[in-house]
Amino acid sequence: MNKELQGLFLCIAALGLAYTILMLILMLFTGVKLFKTIAIVFTLSALLFTLGLSKDIRVRIKQKLLTAISPQNNRYSAT
Repeated sequence: MNKELQGLFLCIAALGLAYTILMLILMLFTGVKLFKTIAIVFTLSALLFTLGLSKDIRVRIKQKLLTAISPQNNRYSAT
């Protein structure tokens, strides 16, 4: 994918995530119910963020998440 297009996706995703945070703060202080809007904006921002990452970075993030989530059974012995 083109570097400029990846940068555009990351920029729009960052703006969407910031907008989501601002809407959560608004919802917290005013009690306005914006659940559907927040869910839609967050989903689209996460999708654009994923599209903006290069393949190498996606592989590294996946490896880090798998090592953090996977159980560490070989560290401690029951005997």
